[in-house]
Amino acid sequence: KFDNENPYKYYEKDEAKKIVSSLFKKPSQPTVKVLKSERPNIVLIVLESFTAELVGSLGGEQGVTPNIDNLAAEGILFEQVYAAAGRTDKGITATISGFPSQAIRSIIKQNAKHEKLPGIAQELALNSYSTSFYYGGESEFFNIKSYILSHGYKTIVDKHSFKSKDMNSKWGTYDQKVFSKQMKDMDTVKQPFFSTILTLTNHEPFELPVKNHFPGDNLENKFRSTTFYTDSCLGAYLKEARQKPWYKNTLFVILADHSHRLPANLAEHDPRRYRIPLLFFGNMIKPEFRGTRISKTGNQTDLVATLLNQLNIDPIRYNWSKDLLNPGTQSFSFFNWDNGFGFATENQIISFDNVGKNIILRKNSPNAKVDNELVLYGKAYMQEVFQQYLDY
Repeated sequence: KFDNENPYKYYEKDEAKKIVSSLFKKPSQPTVKVLKSERPNIVLIVLESFTAELVGSLGGEQGVTPNIDNLAAEGILFEQVYAAAGRTDKGITATISGFPSQAIRSIIKQNAKHEKLPGIAQELALNSYSTSFYYGGESEFFNIKSYILSHGYKTIVDKHSFKSKDMNSKWGTYDQKVFSKQMKDMDTVKQPFFSTILTLTNHEPFELPVKNHFPGDNLENKFRSTTFYTDSCLGAYLKEARQKPWYKNTLFVILADHSHRLPANLAEHDPRRYRIPLLFFGNMIKPEFRGTRISKTGNQTDLVATLLNQLNIDPIRYNWSKDLLNPGTQSFSFFNWDNGFGFATENQIISFDNVGKNIILRKNSPNAKVDNELVLYGKAYMQEVFQQYLDY
């Protein structure tokens, strides 16, 4: 099942390496420091299936994510961020290990390989953070538990920590209960803490413990309603967190594990299917940076380098991650699906079909030089990621 041939072999090994490293040239200037302290508490909130298409502050539909939109006005919003791929297992390793998706493979499922990946909680545990991971569902799903426990998280809270009466959705406990439990637990853990919450309600079959906000039985409105619900749980959580003594020392990082085909039923190769919110929020942000919008094109894999540089921890182990707050890093993103990839820069986004070996979608009108360059980058990226996966 897991053979050792790289199906994405476009260039000589050294050439592919060279092309990729040209994208990650180390900037000469230091990053912009936006935090008041280098050792804040950090709460990383990974939202299931949040698409930029439904986030008003990102130009999506208005009225579906009012809480995120309010937070964006007080935080730092990254406007052009893409998920690594279209599934939770790939989104988790992209977020925590800064490792891109391998298209037809998922490294999280293979212990011998995923254990060789670095992980953000490992760096923080070495810097005296207490670490925890919260998920209302089955943490064995997609082998997530094995990955989390081998990547620096000391405590894992999943469906087994909740009362059976609260296990009332297909996937486990509704988001509100998970947010509440994490908040209560943070009152007693040693600071600084790094705590990750992975939500689950915004997932098929889109069931809710409350009345649907958007009426009708169509999938699109069910999806809007579960998005609205998770957004409201997030809003309630942060409102309550403001009363906590630990709040003033805490940075909240909000992003999605991946985007979604709904509500517009987007094709798998449509770049809009990969665009997600990424938001830094909280009292730890220096006042002059609140309400900032960062237009650099990036990926969820860039979170690790961006965050670690703020903490003055060297992100040297994360060679696929770039600092979105450093003006000197290049503006680009790479995402993929089973038989193709997308590559985005500030002036163009292309989707490339690996079967037909051609561009199947462009955001802007064709420009041979630009198109060829993005295809070159995308192919080398795809080849290198898969090669690294094989070599682990």
